[in-house]
Amino acid sequence: MLGSVDWDDSLVQRYGQIGRLHCSYPAAVDFSDRIAPLDLLRALRESRRAGRPLSIAIQQPDGAELKPGEAAAYQLRLEREIDQLGCHVGPMQQVEQLRLSAGTLGIEALQRLVRLLKARFSFVDPRAGSFTAEVELAHVDWPLIGALHELGFNQLSVAVPDLRADDGGTVEYFRSSARIRAVIEAAHALHYRSVNLDLGYGRSWQTPASFARKLASIIELAPDQVTMFDYRDVTPGGARLGLASVADTLAMYRHGVEQLSAAGYRYIGLGKFVLPHDDLAMAQEIGALHHDVLGYTPHGECDHLGLGVGAISRVGGLFCQNVSTVQAYQQALDQGQLPSSCGLHASHVDPLHNRLIERLLCTFALDFDALSLQSGVEVRQRYAEHWATLRQLHADGVIVLQENGLEIPPHARLLVAAVCAAFEHPSVAAQGHSVGQGWQR
Repeated sequence: MLGSVDWDDSLVQRYGQIGRLHCSYPAAVDFSDRIAPLDLLRALRESRRAGRPLSIAIQQPDGAELKPGEAAAYQLRLEREIDQLGCHVGPMQQVEQLRLSAGTLGIEALQRLVRLLKARFSFVDPRAGSFTAEVELAHVDWPLIGALHELGFNQLSVAVPDLRADDGGTVEYFRSSARIRAVIEAAHALHYRSVNLDLGYGRSWQTPASFARKLASIIELAPDQVTMFDYRDVTPGGARLGLASVADTLAMYRHGVEQLSAAGYRYIGLGKFVLPHDDLAMAQEIGALHHDVLGYTPHGECDHLGLGVGAISRVGGLFCQNVSTVQAYQQALDQGQLPSSCGLHASHVDPLHNRLIERLLCTFALDFDALSLQSGVEVRQRYAEHWATLRQLHADGVIVLQENGLEIPPHARLLVAAVCAAFEHPSVAAQGHSVGQGWQR
């Protein structure tokens, strides 16, 4: 049954070290083509002619990237990028999905930004679209949540910091818990359609006991979505300082999976748990769930525009990433140029592999005949050299492999990265079996 997941300790130990790098194709690390502004504009012209709907993401730089007083200058350049891209979008192309990173922006700055977006793009009715504001717990309050709702946002995503908590519960811990409660209550009172909480595990100041307390308080508040992530996957430069022990990290991970499942959450994949009424759960149930630049979405038919430093766009078959530094971003826009940098041309993207990885992430299953029919490429021949690794995954219980397809059973769905890796680099997935080290990396 889709949505169900079980913990298998031996399989997690064996294959759990294969990270989410293998769960996206193409990934940013694959962007080896130089993408000029003209390439993006040509793709937008084709999108306009086809009348494809749009998805937009607004990305704010990390606070550390901006010097004091530079935030306003960055917003000005962001507005210029919106103006430039908006000129190349057709009047019949409607925005079905918007994700805006609020960062430390105040209400007036957000109002100005959204007014410009609505002036340059046509948006569907909020009842038919997904308009998400990403906020940080340290910078969000009732007035901001109310202002975002008035601007048309119907979904809220909250990054939850992990403050130090000992077994007795420190002041910082209780303050954090109360603040989470206030945000959730505000969003529910204002009838946001969906609220997501990001929940990290594996920091040195977390213990299995403190994590269990935080999770219990979150489950009590019943957010529509909870996204669990391992700090090992996001710690820059592979640094190990500030991380919990492997045993404690695994204990937190297991507790989160088991408690969220017991509370009625459905497992969508890649750490994403949702309540049964959520849009993602319903999309997965009817086979309409997609996985794209923004992660899981029911709006997979949209062309996606990413605006801001390092943002990624996908227009038709073209993938394009903006320059990665604030200085280069602002310099390009000051020169009247779009800040595109790198990516992949459509001719360098494997559509079969793209579809295969997406189906694994969204359905935990593959129909080889259907994929062959859709792509015009025989799947079994295309991945012939991967078959030995797939058979090993089958023998270990990670997949159920048959002649016409495969399925990932509930007890192995936490290991979808290992299955994706088997179709990319068989040796990577094989390491999960041969090393036997699991999380000890």
